[in-house]
Amino acid sequence: MINKLFRQIKQLFQVPADKIISNTYRVIGINANYQNTAKVYVRVQVTGKATTFDKPVSELYQNKWLDKFSREDIAHIAALYSAEQSNNLDLIQKFPQQSVANKSSVISVGILFTTFLILSNLAAFKIAAFGSINYAAGLIFFPLTYVFDDVLTEVYGFKVSRRIIWMALLANTIVFLGTWITIYLTPSPFWSYQEAYATVYQGTLRVFLASVISYFFGEFANSIILAKLKVLTSGKRLWLRAITSTMIGVGIDTILFTHIAFLFIIPYPAIWQIIGTMYLLKVLYEVCALPITYKISNYLKRKDNVDHYDVKTNFNPFSLEL
Repeated sequence: MINKLFRQIKQLFQVPADKIISNTYRVIGINANYQNTAKVYVRVQVTGKATTFDKPVSELYQNKWLDKFSREDIAHIAALYSAEQSNNLDLIQKFPQQSVANKSSVISVGILFTTFLILSNLAAFKIAAFGSINYAAGLIFFPLTYVFDDVLTEVYGFKVSRRIIWMALLANTIVFLGTWITIYLTPSPFWSYQEAYATVYQGTLRVFLASVISYFFGEFANSIILAKLKVLTSGKRLWLRAITSTMIGVGIDTILFTHIAFLFIIPYPAIWQIIGTMYLLKVLYEVCALPITYKISNYLKRKDNVDHYDVKTNFNPFSLEL
C-alpha cells in the first residue's frame, strides 16, 4: 500500500521545469492538528519576508499555487495532498520533514565555524606585532567565527546557530583538555621538544575560562540581536544588521575576555587600551568581511531554499530545541 502511494506521489509532482515560474513561497511546516481534523493545512512563508500563513493542501495543489514553489516544495505538497486524499494521514509522519537543520550546508558552515574557533584559541598563545601594535595571533581567525555565526543566523535561524555555538564550545573544550593532558604524558627519551610543546599548549585555566565565558556571551548576543533585527527590518539591510550585532557581540566578548584574563595582572588603564585596540580591529575586520557574508548567505538561501525568520523563537540560549 505504501509503495503504491509513493508511486502515485512521484507521478503527481512531475512538473516540467518550464512550469516553475519562481520561488515566491516556501513550505515551512504542517499544522499539527491534521490528525484531528482529517484535513491537512500547510504553513507557508512568503519568500524574503517574515509573513506566514496556513493554507489547505488541497488549495495549494493547483497550478496557480504550484508554479510559485520550488520543485522540492512541490514534491512535499504533492505527498501531503496524496495522503489527505487517500485518508492515510498517518503516512505524513513517514515523509521527509521540512527542517532547516536537515540541510547539508548547516554541517559545512558549522564545521568552518568550529574550526576557526579552535584555531583562534590555539593561535592565541602567540603574540604577534604589526608595527608598534602587539596582538594575539588568534585575532586573525576569531572574527571569522562571527561571520559564520551571522550566516547561520541569517539563513537558518537562531535555533540552528544556537546548536552550533554549543557544539563548537564543546569541541573547543575537548581540544583544550586533550592538549593539556598530553603535556603531562611522559615524553620519550628520543623526543627533546617537551619544554617547547608545553610552552605552546600549556594555557592557563584563567585564560581558558576567559575565552569560554566571553565566547558564550559574545556569540549569543550577536546571534540574538541579528535574528531580532531581521524580523524588525523584514530581512532588509543585512549590512546594517550584521555590523550592529557584531559591534555589540564583539564589544561584550572583548570586555569580558580582557578583564577575566588580565585583571590584577597588568595595570587597569592598560586593560582598556587593549580593549580599545582589539575592539576596533575586530569591528574593522567584520566590516571588510561583509562581502563574504553577503555572498555566502545569498548562495545558501538559493541553494537550500531557506530564509528563516525568528518570529516566534524561544531565545533561551540554554535550550537545544530545533
